[in-house]
Amino acid sequence: MRRARRNLLIAALASASLPAALAAERATFMPWAAAETPALDLLRPDGEPLSLASLRGKVVLVNFWATWCEPCVAEMPSLQTLRDELAWRGFEVLGVNYQEGPARIESFVRQTGIAFPIVRDTDGAAARAWNARVFPSSFLVDRSGRARYALVGGADWTSQELLSTIDALLEPRLKS
Repeated sequence: MRRARRNLLIAALASASLPAALAAERATFMPWAAAETPALDLLRPDGEPLSLASLRGKVVLVNFWATWCEPCVAEMPSLQTLRDELAWRGFEVLGVNYQEGPARIESFVRQTGIAFPIVRDTDGAAARAWNARVFPSSFLVDRSGRARYALVGGADWTSQELLSTIDALLEPRLKS
């Protein structure tokens, strides 16, 4: 059953449109090197607060991005598909937009149909705290709220290697 769901996930993600250059990349998660996981307490484009701590209990992919960043925009559909396919297992994607206004973010969300939560890093402090110097940059956070892996640059979220790493953090939930 798990193998069938994984194959379904891979097929669904593969159908998300990714440019050939992005799909050709071999992005890999690297172990999180910092001792502490930075706090992430920001506002959504509508002004509502959202914190990473409020998502404790889920495995969260924190993705730093901007609408002017082509690799960021290219991976958004596959991030949404990944979130849709794994949400039932306690998985969430949290988009952290880098220094753009609410109107631009909301327009982008309407045009693309992105439904995962997005918060605004208005002054770049969150990106600095997470050492996100290249966009996109993604960080995989475990259920206890501890950052475990980092991935710099655009990724093909259909990659078996990436899915296996995410699956390993989701697995304990299935056993309990």
